[in-house]
Amino acid sequence: MTAYDMTSARGVDSAAAPPEDIGGPQEQMAWLLKQFASSVPGVTDALLLSRDGLKLVHSDIPKDWADGLAATFSGLASLAQNITGPTEKRMAPQQIMIEREDALFFITSSGTSAAFEDHPGNTRGMVDTVLGVITRVDAEVGTVGYEMGRLVDQFAPYMVTPVRHGAMPSDDA
Repeated sequence: MTAYDMTSARGVDSAAAPPEDIGGPQEQMAWLLKQFASSVPGVTDALLLSRDGLKLVHSDIPKDWADGLAATFSGLASLAQNITGPTEKRMAPQQIMIEREDALFFITSSGTSAAFEDHPGNTRGMVDTVLGVITRVDAEVGTVGYEMGRLVDQFAPYMVTPVRHGAMPSDDA
């Protein structure tokens, strides 16, 4: 697959827009997550969470597991963003990946959204979001990362501040 190919390795367009008859922004974002999880090879689940650790929308993950993943992914995103690197500066990571015997976990920032007015962490009408993805261990890491970037791009219409490619927000920005 080339960088210009608009279909996943299965030939399914993972960047399809939600049908117009789907409800509001939250339902449309949930549809995008489910489409992503079903069309990208190796991906089993996807979750959009708030930076404060609460699940927002997901690809039909069992409730208790989604709650636990959201809290964990949020903590990992926060930890990674506060690591001092070899330049003695804190820099936001582009992506976090965890490899285990049973799965791969990917975490990246996905922008600031106004689509979740009823969210407890909503400040000034906005919620900072993080995308978490779970894959099989045999998933092609490059393809998953590329498709995650495309999914974050698809979230842009639902974001007040779309993510800048290449970084999670930094506290010292």
